[in-house]
Amino acid sequence: MNNIRELSQRRGVIPVVAALLGLIAGVVYAWVIDPVEWTDATPALLRADFRRDYLGAAIDSYQINRDVDLAVSRYQALGEVGPQVLAELQADPGEVNPAAIDDFAATVALYQATPGAGPREPTAAPAPSAATFLLPVCGVTLILGLLLVAVVALRGRGGRRRGRVPTESFEEGEAEAGPYEAARPSPARPTGLDRPPLATFRTTYTLGDDLYDDSFSIESAAGDFLGECGVGIGDLIGVGDPKKVSAFEVWLFDKNDIQTVTKVLMSRYAYQDEATRSRMAAKGDPILAEPGAVVVLETASLMVEARIVDLTYGGGALPAESFFERLTVELRAASKLGVD
Repeated sequence: MNNIRELSQRRGVIPVVAALLGLIAGVVYAWVIDPVEWTDATPALLRADFRRDYLGAAIDSYQINRDVDLAVSRYQALGEVGPQVLAELQADPGEVNPAAIDDFAATVALYQATPGAGPREPTAAPAPSAATFLLPVCGVTLILGLLLVAVVALRGRGGRRRGRVPTESFEEGEAEAGPYEAARPSPARPTGLDRPPLATFRTTYTLGDDLYDDSFSIESAAGDFLGECGVGIGDLIGVGDPKKVSAFEVWLFDKNDIQTVTKVLMSRYAYQDEATRSRMAAKGDPILAEPGAVVVLETASLMVEARIVDLTYGGGALPAESFFERLTVELRAASKLGVD
């Protein structure tokens, strides 16, 4: 009688031991032998602090290369959490320049809001979460353990039925974070370019950037240097810090030409002042800066279309609309030659 009782107890322990061994074997297989390999992952999957570090690095990079397409592509790689990460960085910039953060945020917002500037939301599929991979692995492990328990129990009863392990195929989801395509202007937008641009740049001035002077290299499709274009401070009004900018110089240099073409974007107050306008004419054609205004610069072999995307005047003791608080200009460079 005691032998029968011991045998029954032993048979009751076997399924439990088998289940534990099955779970252990499943975990070892899933985490050691054949672990999940992450491919084509996006920054949205990073830990919260790493996402902030990623965006901070993207902002620092944008301040150096001023590549709008690359900046927007990196921002959109964060997916739905992008605005939250940017807001956190604005609240606690850490080692990142606050002015650079505001410049980056405004550029991204303006670029996505501009008609014909490409999709406002990233077209990538939703990034897979960790649960997408862990749940199938845990589910398979649990099924294997339960089936092993059933097999042992059936064999202990002398049955001839054998448990079959159902096979399932799991495919890892892929998040397509394709490169952000360079924006093309809307066909309805006025333009001086009659061919696809070689490059598109965007530069933003904000009050307090007293050393503002952005320049961009223009290269052919083959990577050959053709020239440069840029925007810099042209004239000031008033005294004290920060400097009050009343005019900007937009310029184009062509390596095949002997001169640099310049046009001057002036505030309304400066443009209406005849003496100031005459003085600025010595630097280049005076142009009244207005939102949406398009200025075309041409040399022997290059053409640049400068479009004012955003314009805000500063206030205070100086005359109204006399100096700029913020100015965003988009530069689109094209070759006038038949072969770039």
